[in-house]
Amino acid sequence: MRFRTATAAVLTACAMAGSGLAVSAQAAQAAQAAPAHSHTASAAARPSCPYPYVCFYNGNTMTGKFKDTGYWQKLGASRKANGAFNTRHDDVAYVRFSNYHTICMRPRDGWAFNGAHPTHVYISTSSRCH
Repeated sequence: MRFRTATAAVLTACAMAGSGLAVSAQAAQAAQAAPAHSHTASAAARPSCPYPYVCFYNGNTMTGKFKDTGYWQKLGASRKANGAFNTRHDDVAYVRFSNYHTICMRPRDGWAFNGAHPTHVYISTSSRCH
């Protein structure tokens, strides 16, 4: 299981790039610099996200799971989530934040939000970020 880190700078860079696609080199280096076992320990303690959902977490507590495709869904209790994981095999998920920046989570991809506040999720039937 891999997790990506989204900081305010990354979210801003993604939004400025036009579609909020991939994680920046800075965030990728930060994720690689973390001990490999830190993600494993965290994932082992948190409840698993069942297929075909996109799950949001605050620490080790699941705050919500979403599976419908084709429209923006409000996060409700997941607005304070600090990370998410997309268990879907072929569908990307877009997460919009309170500052209107958007990231794209590829299939089987996880993100740590690092202080950014998610507001909506859109699960696409596309297997690629656009």
